Amino acid sequence: MVDILTFLHLAAAIVWMGGMTFMLFALRPAALLALEAQPRARLMVQVWQRFFRLVLGAIVVLLATGGHLFGSGMKAAGGHAPLGWTVMAVLGVVMVLAFGHINFAGFAKFKRAVAAAEWPLAAKAAGQIHTLVVLNFVLGWVAIAAIKLLH
Repeated sequence: MVDILTFLHLAAAIVWMGGMTFMLFALRPAALLALEAQPRARLMVQVWQRFFRLVLGAIVVLLATGGHLFGSGMKAAGGHAPLGWTVMAVLGVVMVLAFGHINFAGFAKFKRAVAAAEWPLAAKAAGQIHTLVVLNFVLGWVAIAAIKLLH
């Protein structure tokens, strides 16, 4: 059972981290070079809408499997979780909260601005989304490092 939960946890993390990697290092730079602001904004509405649904699913899997693995790991270790697990759990919660803000505040604002053709507001919202995605990307890598390096 632990192997299945660990696999699901890793798969969900790969979906989230891989998606952020693709967006930050491939899609965004290419879209900035190839598309004018308005078509780029319309494209990003469609891309983010799809990706953020995937992330929401990944978060459900991460929280469910992570909570179970953390609890069973603590039980097996006599009530004490390794430091790396604790760091990963805390960073994971921060990432979920940041994503909640990205999806339910920033993306909602971005979609409204694009629909209303309010391009300066859309650009500002996109910039805020980008900043929080970069934050989550860094936090994700720190969480991965913590689980492997802090015992």
